[in-house]
Amino acid sequence: MHSFVESWVREATAHFGETVSAASPNAESVLASPIDVEQVSKILAFANDRRLSVVPVGGGTKQQWGRGAAPHIYLSLARLDRVIEHPWQDLTCTVQAGCAWSKLQQALAMHGQFVGLDPLFPERATVGGIIASNDSGALRLRYGGLRDLVIGMTLVLADGTIARTGGKVVKNVAGYDLAKLLTGSLGTLAVITEINFRLHSLPHHLRRFSVSAPQASRFSSLLASIRASHLLAQTLQITCKPEISRMSIVLDAHAAAHQEELLSRMVADEGLSLEEMPASSDMERDALFQADATVLKIATMPAQVCETAGLLQKVSPALEVESVSQAHGLHTVAMRGPSASVIEAIHRIRSGMLHPESTVSVLQMAPGVDVKALEIPAPALNVMQAIKQQFDPENILGPGKFF
Repeated sequence: MHSFVESWVREATAHFGETVSAASPNAESVLASPIDVEQVSKILAFANDRRLSVVPVGGGTKQQWGRGAAPHIYLSLARLDRVIEHPWQDLTCTVQAGCAWSKLQQALAMHGQFVGLDPLFPERATVGGIIASNDSGALRLRYGGLRDLVIGMTLVLADGTIARTGGKVVKNVAGYDLAKLLTGSLGTLAVITEINFRLHSLPHHLRRFSVSAPQASRFSSLLASIRASHLLAQTLQITCKPEISRMSIVLDAHAAAHQEELLSRMVADEGLSLEEMPASSDMERDALFQADATVLKIATMPAQVCETAGLLQKVSPALEVESVSQAHGLHTVAMRGPSASVIEAIHRIRSGMLHPESTVSVLQMAPGVDVKALEIPAPALNVMQAIKQQFDPENILGPGKFF
């Protein structure tokens, strides 16, 4: 263990007991594992006073998102893993940030309820990490995104101040909603410790269908017809691989026979065929995050989904490109190939290949891809830096994640 890490451990252990240890035998970081929000507050105040950098950690499934070097302190929320309350009559719940997503959903399912989100890696991802990375998933089409479903939050600022925003009821209006700002901030503004969600009733039965075509553009008319119909689509997304494109539709089978008949007719009108899919196909977005892939998140207008998916298929002949495009306008894109070709493709996407209102974020970079070539555009960066200065003037939380 490095001598300065030993000194951090000794000093921190004197303050917090067994909640601090070396991250690994040869690590240059320490691991802090608080048991409650008060300990989170004390650890952050300790770090802020000594100008020690801190990175909050949940399940570690998205730790590679953004950038940044190893911090002085990894702040693990693994011991804050309880479902605090579930007043099921009110369709709300309060949960600690370190709770695994699958554990939360299992607890809510006992009363026939769930949070209408399907994030990546649900068995390992934690509630706080999902919010910090703004990972809503395909269910956003039916239930809205994280900013719609989070109704309250407890958070700890960089100096150790404990703050609360929102409330525990769905109709809650009390000034600026900090929860919306922290969603997607990758732990750079504050540490989320508790979350209040609005809930929905679990659908009784779901049916999964798929339609295949050589190119994503083939689905434009079909997607427009589905949007204009009375189909109760839970999710609607287009998966593109080099050899084929596939649209998948998950229906709430409340009126199964009528819905399947209507969908079959619309598909046939486009000269395509409908097939039923296994539930395992729900994990296609997870499969994009391979170690050798650079992964982007692209946001477009819903009307541009098929066009964007088609353009991404042609972004570079030197790359293997796979994507999952959701009907509400979010695209997850994995690119494999020479680093120079990856960087060139990202510049093409950012510099006008898509519509002007589109946004592009780099979630994961393959080994060898030049970080400096993927800088955040200046206008967005200036706003982000101004917000960061207000919340964390000493820049201890996730330094280097964005800037």
